[in-house]
Amino acid sequence: MLSKICNTTEKLFMRYGIKSITMDDVAKELSMSKKTLYQYVADKDDLVKKTLLLHIESMDSLCRNVFKSEENAILQILRIANMMIGLHKEMNPSLLFDLKKYHPETYTSFTEHREKTIQTQLIENLNLGILQGMYKKDININLCTGFYMALIDQCISSEIGIISNIPFSEKYAYLVQYHLNSICSPDGIEFMKMNLKVNNLENTSI
Repeated sequence: MLSKICNTTEKLFMRYGIKSITMDDVAKELSMSKKTLYQYVADKDDLVKKTLLLHIESMDSLCRNVFKSEENAILQILRIANMMIGLHKEMNPSLLFDLKKYHPETYTSFTEHREKTIQTQLIENLNLGILQGMYKKDININLCTGFYMALIDQCISSEIGIISNIPFSEKYAYLVQYHLNSICSPDGIEFMKMNLKVNNLENTSI
């Protein structure tokens, strides 16, 4: 039941943000009483924490499956991007702001875990791409990883005014091409161009 509660709550948060959703809203969406809901969570802060934990576990599993099933470094990045765009298609822009302002402890745990996970995956991907000849050999792996992570944060948070009104899907698609164009070898560039359309990321050119 807790899993069902968290999945339902996640959908509400993604659509409306965190602040605007009350325990009454969650109970109503689940067709249960608040009394029953409180048997599984102590309060809204606990609900947010458990929902984010389930989200993290789900995302980690999806990303691991992509990296395990796809051997090509560029296709790993494209598939992850396609998945992220699909998952965040209806994400309310205020979600992370609400999380940071009203649930700081959960926000810190979430960002620390995300940073650690993305960092590990990116470093592995860069080393793989270099080995495959898809990426340039002289990449500064630490700087490249840090820059990419910073850009992902800006895509999600939209704190920079000039891009705040651009849809997440457009920003992320552009980010992926921006990243790959900067690190790919000539062979990698050609491979990327051939696969952008297949992975539905050709809607934004660079």
